Amino acid sequence: MESRHHHTLDSRVAPWIALALCAAVLGAGAFEQFVRSRPAHAGTFAPNWIPLAAAGLAAAGVMPLGGRPQWLRVRRALHWSGLLLMVWAANGLPLDLLRLARLIPLPVNWPGLATKTLALAAAVVLAGLALGRPAASAVTRPPTWYGFAAFVLALPYPVLRTNWALGGTLGLGWPGAAGHGFAPWLLSIPWLLAAALSLLLVPTWRWMPRRLLLIAGWTATAIVALIGPAACWALVRGLGGGHDPGVKGIAIWVFGLFYGSWLLWAIAAGAATRSYQLRSAALRMSSPI
Repeated sequence: MESRHHHTLDSRVAPWIALALCAAVLGAGAFEQFVRSRPAHAGTFAPNWIPLAAAGLAAAGVMPLGGRPQWLRVRRALHWSGLLLMVWAANGLPLDLLRLARLIPLPVNWPGLATKTLALAAAVVLAGLALGRPAASAVTRPPTWYGFAAFVLALPYPVLRTNWALGGTLGLGWPGAAGHGFAPWLLSIPWLLAAALSLLLVPTWRWMPRRLLLIAGWTATAIVALIGPAACWALVRGLGGGHDPGVKGIAIWVFGLFYGSWLLWAIAAGAATRSYQLRSAALRMSSPI
């Protein structure tokens, strides 16, 4: 009875916390546009309208009002759209923290730091609300192909890095443009681990700790989600400005492939982790004690 009371209380309070954070993101994002002395890197990670759109969509999706059943899907779509944009609004926060700690010799964008911090907090609450909802259909088994999609999306970076380490020049203007020897190839190890994790999320392993896989899946998804959108936007922004945002000697399509695969991997990995979470929970419920 007590746990049910706490669950009901949380389900009533959490939307209001999300709304308060959305309002804070909206205010911080709007205030940021009126600050004229922002550093040059202020608009690198997301367009100026992203925090405003994220706050508006997310607020519309979590508004604790009793609506008609036909509007539930619309509200859920608004919720997820706001959540995804809120994650994008938080992109670049790790670099801001490094600047704050003086590990990166660039000035801190204080209004941007406030907006991104609030956006990350809002994204956490919004994700908790979205993932806490029951599945749309109790009889529909969540698909497993998300894990295979994430596996494929994790491969472009290590495949090209391996090609370059072996002397290949695919996407390079000349040999060694991406570094010499196998030292640069070590940067592909996290993506090889991401590929392995993607496949581990496909079946419901009985010998693998469920909690470990869920922590690994959601953590990896969150980390890449704070990189992919910002990288894609920096690439588009650079091309729109009329200059090559890449590295000399590396074709621009290589960066488009890398950054695009990172963005899509975060989406696929999040879906794969959620699918595994639902399937493994159903398996535990049906297993005899």
